[in-house]
Formats: sequence, structure tokens, C-alpha cells
Amino acid sequence: MRSVSMMSDASLIQAHRSGDQSAFPVLMSRHQDSVMGFLVNRVGTDAEDLFQETWTRVGTRLHTYNETGSFRAWVFQIARRLIIDHHRHNSARIRLVMPPETMTPSSVDTRQPDQQLEAAEIARAFEATVAQMSFEMAEVVRLRLIDGMPFQEIAKRQGVPLNTALGRMHRGLKKIRTTLADRQLIDMEKTT
Repeated sequence: MRSVSMMSDASLIQAHRSGDQSAFPVLMSRHQDSVMGFLVNRVGTDAEDLFQETWTRVGTRLHTYNETGSFRAWVFQIARRLIIDHHRHNSARIRLVMPPETMTPSSVDTRQPDQQLEAAEIARAFEATVAQMSFEMAEVVRLRLIDGMPFQEIAKRQGVPLNTALGRMHRGLKKIRTTLADRQLIDMEKTT
């Protein structure tokens, strides 16, 4: 039997579909430099976030991939769509600047009381949503958004495949966006 790293993309995809958890990381590793370069040239410092989202989508949609086309081109098409969405919705992105427990009167700009109030409301909504998540999902969200830990390290820490960590993050962010939209802290149409 050939080593997984020596298999073609098509063989790796088939292995992944058959339940081989070692196949997807090889696919990702094989194409990561070109995908990251593509993203860096188009979105700069936001490339890592879009890189992770690209591979989350690849992982969740791999069962729909039509093997008559190039896998690399398919991945780039997903990345290209994310770039378009990124540029279209960049002003509506949610960024947690600091965890709510570290917010003090001196850590927030007092010259902008409306923004201070909105930031505190977003922080409370974030914490309430994370508190309702499963432990594993909440851990991924906190490690990524608060600690800035790379997804590879998060997956290793949790003892799960990278795709599982990415999926937990994706579902966690979706829950956070829904909560913020329900509380009218963001316009959901601008974030989807």
C-alpha cells in the first residue's frame, strides 16, 4: 500500500470519503503554500482567517467535489469567493478586541461612549453564547479569538483532526453571529 503522502489528490479525496482521517491533512499540506500565497496577495493580514475558512469549506464540501475538474482549481474557486465576500463585507466583520473580563474603564476609549457601550454589549453577548456551547467548541473559539492560537495547535491540543477544529470554529462563529443579530448588535445580512 502506498504512503498517503504519495497518493494523488483524487486518491486522497476518495480515501477521505472512505473515512481515512489522515487524507485531508495531506491534501491541505500539499496545497497550503499556493492557497496562502494567493490569499496574502489579495487580502494581506486577513489571509490566515480566509485560509482557515477556505479549508473549513473544502472539508465540509468535499463530498460534493466533482472529480472531473482539478481539485486545486476547485479549492482556489472557494478561496476566490471568500475573497470577494471579504472585500464586500469587510466593514461588517466582528472582531473581539479583548475578553470582557479584562475590560476596565481605562481600557476603553472614554471619548466615544456609544462605541464603549456597544463593545460591552457585544462582549456580554459573546460570553453568553460561548457559555452555551459545548466545552470543545467553546475551547476552540476562545483559543482562536482570545489567545490567537493557530488552528493546527488547537487541533493538536484537543487531539482531533484539523478539520474537526475548523468545523467547531465555524459552527461557533455562526452561533455568535446569530446571537449578535438577534440582539440587533449586527446586521446579519452584512455578515453572511
